[in-house]
Amino acid sequence: MTHSIEDLHVYLRSISADERTSLSVLSSLVKPSTLVLDLGCGSGALGQYLATHHSCVIDGLTLSEVEAAHARPYYRHVHVSDLETCDLSAQFSNHTYDYIVCADVLEHLRKPERILDACRQLLSPTGQLLISVPNAGYCGLVAELMQGEFLYREEGLLDKTHLRFFTRRSLQRFLGEQGWGIEALDTIERELSDSEFKARFDHLPPAVARYMLATPDALVYQFIGVARPGMEACSSPEHEPPIQTAKALFTSQLYLGNAQGYDEDKKLTATGAMGEGRQTLTFALPSGTSPQEAITRLRLDPADRPGFVHLYGIKLHDAQGKTLWSWEPGHGQPAPQGDMFSREIVWQSWLPEIHGALLLLLTGDDPWFQLGIPQELLAEATTQGTTSLSLDMGWPMSADYLSLSSQVLPLQTENKHLKETVQATQELLATSVHRAQMLEARAEHLAETLAAREQHLQARLLSARQDNNQLSAHRQVLIYEHQKLSSEFEQLASYLRSIENSTVFRATRPLVKAKMQIDRLLGKGLASVQPKAQEQQVTPVQAPPHPVDVIVPVYRGLADTKLCVESVLASNCQTAYRLIVINDASPEPEVTTWLRNKAQEDSRITLLENETNLGFVGTVNRGMALSSSNDVLLLNSDTEVANDWLDRIRQSAYSDARVGTVTPFSNNATICSYPNFCKDNELPQGYDTATLDALCAATNAGVAVDVPTGVGFCMYIRRDALSQVGLFDVENFGKGYGEENDFCQRAHKAGWRNLHLLDTFVLHTGGVSFGASKSPREQAAMEILRRLHPHYEADVMAFVQADPAKPYRIALDLARIQARRKPAVLAVLHDRAGGTLRHVRELALHLQQQVTTLVLTPLPGQAVKLSLAGENEAFALQFSLPEQLDDLLQLLRALDVRHLHYHHLLGHQAIIRDLPALLGVSYDFTAHDFYTYCARISLTGDDNRYAPENAPGECACCAPDSTAPDGGSMKQWRATHRDFLQRARLVLAPSLDAASRIAAFAPDANVKAVPHTDISLALPSVKTPSFDASRRLKVVVIGALSAIKGADILEAVAQLAAKQNAPVDFHLLGYGYRHLQTQPKAHLTVHGGYEEAELPRLLQWLDADLAWFPAQWPETYSYTLSAALQAGLPVIGPDLGAFRERLHGREWSWVAPWDLTPAQWLDLFIQLRVNHFTTGLPPQPPQLKTDTATEWKGNPQCEGAASTTAAPWSYLTDYLSNQHALAAADVPVTTAAGTPVALAFIQAHLQQVTTAQQARSRAVNVLARLRSLPVLRGVARRIPKHLQTRVKNWLMA
Repeated sequence: MTHSIEDLHVYLRSISADERTSLSVLSSLVKPSTLVLDLGCGSGALGQYLATHHSCVIDGLTLSEVEAAHARPYYRHVHVSDLETCDLSAQFSNHTYDYIVCADVLEHLRKPERILDACRQLLSPTGQLLISVPNAGYCGLVAELMQGEFLYREEGLLDKTHLRFFTRRSLQRFLGEQGWGIEALDTIERELSDSEFKARFDHLPPAVARYMLATPDALVYQFIGVARPGMEACSSPEHEPPIQTAKALFTSQLYLGNAQGYDEDKKLTATGAMGEGRQTLTFALPSGTSPQEAITRLRLDPADRPGFVHLYGIKLHDAQGKTLWSWEPGHGQPAPQGDMFSREIVWQSWLPEIHGALLLLLTGDDPWFQLGIPQELLAEATTQGTTSLSLDMGWPMSADYLSLSSQVLPLQTENKHLKETVQATQELLATSVHRAQMLEARAEHLAETLAAREQHLQARLLSARQDNNQLSAHRQVLIYEHQKLSSEFEQLASYLRSIENSTVFRATRPLVKAKMQIDRLLGKGLASVQPKAQEQQVTPVQAPPHPVDVIVPVYRGLADTKLCVESVLASNCQTAYRLIVINDASPEPEVTTWLRNKAQEDSRITLLENETNLGFVGTVNRGMALSSSNDVLLLNSDTEVANDWLDRIRQSAYSDARVGTVTPFSNNATICSYPNFCKDNELPQGYDTATLDALCAATNAGVAVDVPTGVGFCMYIRRDALSQVGLFDVENFGKGYGEENDFCQRAHKAGWRNLHLLDTFVLHTGGVSFGASKSPREQAAMEILRRLHPHYEADVMAFVQADPAKPYRIALDLARIQARRKPAVLAVLHDRAGGTLRHVRELALHLQQQVTTLVLTPLPGQAVKLSLAGENEAFALQFSLPEQLDDLLQLLRALDVRHLHYHHLLGHQAIIRDLPALLGVSYDFTAHDFYTYCARISLTGDDNRYAPENAPGECACCAPDSTAPDGGSMKQWRATHRDFLQRARLVLAPSLDAASRIAAFAPDANVKAVPHTDISLALPSVKTPSFDASRRLKVVVIGALSAIKGADILEAVAQLAAKQNAPVDFHLLGYGYRHLQTQPKAHLTVHGGYEEAELPRLLQWLDADLAWFPAQWPETYSYTLSAALQAGLPVIGPDLGAFRERLHGREWSWVAPWDLTPAQWLDLFIQLRVNHFTTGLPPQPPQLKTDTATEWKGNPQCEGAASTTAAPWSYLTDYLSNQHALAAADVPVTTAAGTPVALAFIQAHLQQVTTAQQARSRAVNVLARLRSLPVLRGVARRIPKHLQTRVKNWLMA
């Protein structure tokens, strides 16, 4: 197998024992533990195989250093040289070899005889020369040549680098002339259809095609030769192989189908020969299929190419050879009437007297027809035993068919007579047909009239609904504007009344009037006063003319080092610089080699090499001491820079006379990190370093904030600051960690400023953590920093809490959103974790190529938070409602929000439901639970158990006159939400059960049952239990269990199991809403919480026999059930909510009544263990039932649900299809969309710190100050680290 790395021009090949290639044949000729010379070894596939499987010692020679790098791990020596010019004897002196291999080499050389002469000197006395060369006599090449083409290609027989061409005779003659005798000559054959030559042999005259296919070596693609020096060449005719006839082949395919259609994976193939007048192809049909999977129809693809086919007969046989069904040419076409064959097949007349066959003209590459076998017969035959289908057919060459043309003339005469007879018959029937057509036309007219009336009425109804929705939306806008104007008017009137009633106003009124009269006489108007923001006084200075020393210390990691160095050299900076790379005694030879080669290639690089490892601090100090005048920029070797990065950093360094250090943005730079502050980040989706850096430059041009310390991954230091402060402290920070913090603190004490530059981004791939988990070296460095700079930690904490760069990170987030130029969808949901939030994030990821998803969640104090849906995004702005509603609408328009999707209204004010009308967009609603008509959300009563609905859309737990969450009555609550759902474009539910309940509540809503997007691939088959009679049944319950999710039921069943000593153990992979009784008083083990990504591994580790879902409410989907299904576990769930439909038809699954008592549940588990798990007998799969109380006629689409004639609804294709403005991402944006958001706007809406957060922040600062005191520093060191970490994390949460 060959893989090409195009940018390196390297072919990576591999050898497989079950694949016959030139390399596999050559490797089989080499005996174990021998010495081999591989000329033209390339990337070393042959050497790797011989070293691994034959324990050989191999030397090699190749033309490319890149290929040699791939080969060296498996070769003793690899030389890089040109075979045309190198001296092999000198290159491999003092060595003789058991084998010399020239694999596809000789054809590339101008003088291969020179290489053969050198090989004679390097072979041992018993050694052998192994060669492989392409066959220039391959029939595909010759056929292409006969058609006037000789096309060089990138690879293959006519590789554009080939200089010599060989056939069997010419190869024997050439080796003989050079004094070599062929000991053995093997071949690699390749069928025409598998080669690069596309000549169609049935387009050639038959005699020519047959002659070419009958020539020796017609299908030989390569020769594999074993030669020795001095042997007599085997070139005499008597030694030539006998002529073997080759054949051009075609492939027929038989597709197996059932009621659901044909599956590409379920097809059979058979191969035939072109040019043979009659042959039989047989397909063995699979036997023993279940009734559900029975084969009911067959589709035949006669051939995989155009041509003429003679069809003599088709027969279906049983295992004993008895014919169950047959077709012969006299029976007409083998396909039933209708659209049962493709347009790439033309049926011709039957030729009974002359040919006895049906002639088919295949006009394309995919001709097919469906066989007219009765479905019942075919299903019965394939389920009862072995059956086969035989196809009696012929493939004549095109010229063969032309020879039959003279014999078709009598048939044409007969055909003319038949046509005349048919025409007469048709005239006799014309009158009857005409009358029938008139009656049919009248019936069609009546039907069209009725249909038109019905369509007109439906259109009027739809128009009326649309008008009603528009009027409702307009009414909401008017109500909002009226309320807003009324509020503003009342505030203004109240303010004016307070002014008029004030003593000052009454006393100064005469003076004000006099002043106004004087101003009017003097022609003066009102002066507008613009407040000026206070700015820090800075004194820009001129940068000196000296270059900047960019210092890159290197120890490990060739790939990271190459990326760093090459990105610096490729950047388009105007600032003069020296790139000083210091090799700190790297233990990786490839790093040293590459650095030396790169320094020789590029004069901008100054390479220094430490004789011994000095560590980061010593290495950096050596670089900074090289010059007494140049500024320095410290750059880690695992970074990447872009654009004019150095120009911007240097400009910031001289923006003020007292700037000492500058650190840019990075993804992994603690207090300089983006997008998440003080965290390690991946690059945002769709961004590379250059793109994100350019966006920073455009968004935050020239902006910097003061920081207590720079970050050493990329830190600019001015020479005057370095001269005053001194180099890094080697004595205290010798091997690294804390040295740049110490320097920045010393610089700050000396009056220098440390800046964080916000218009430049540098990628940092290294692992730097600002959290509590630190290595001993980091902890020791931190102790030294506390001793040297007592206020350092408190200053950092104060900076983190103030976070002056936050508005600029938010500005960059907004710029990223607007730069996508994708329409936005606003998802409205509650502020809780769980399945709803997970679905929103999954849906956002699912649709990320089409839209940007924003999220609106409630905050305390009648406010909302606007954020991005991505889990790793930090963007968040806060709006108080209704006071800042206009600001929210302004931002949503600027971000091009064209659609709203409500996922939950819990915690939101009523005005949130008016957003679609205020924005003029449509909206959808997804029902994750039943909050729209049940204040308890879950349809459960006071006992935390399901309370069946009294009537459709009316829960039994909330009386109509009871208080609703908004303070009104439940009757008003339901009416409001029913109207809201019925005005939505779509109401989506993740299960049929949820959809039926919501449709009963809002009958006029457009409800669709669409599963969540968490399961994108086919589910694995259920793991068949392997059970021992003495083994205990291990049952797992997954998730965070509340009372309604069955925590109390689980505990009660586990306690009863312990009391009865039942052979059943329960494991809660998660936790309960309260402490649950565990071993020994209950057969229950609680494993605690988990991260979502850990769940598949934990399920595999636990190796449970059965997953149980003891839900007491009708769950709408259940993500934990998805996890069990994806793990292939047997499952038992309640006959409530989505469980029955999601388990429909699944093996090793059960659905039990949801309201079983603990004793009944335990008895059920014991029965399952005895009747199924110990016997291995699977149960009958659960079946979907329709609850007549909640029957729904919508569009079902859930796994396990019965299929419908409607096409499956998809988020990717249908969610945006009906919204042209939303679906067309490239349409011009609205006036407001794309408008830059002002920094003042961002600062006004930064998320506010709560009172509790402020108290915790002050506590962190106090602790940091106290810890810095010398008298308490020793006490702090005695407190265990994990306790300090827990307290700190709690305070900073």
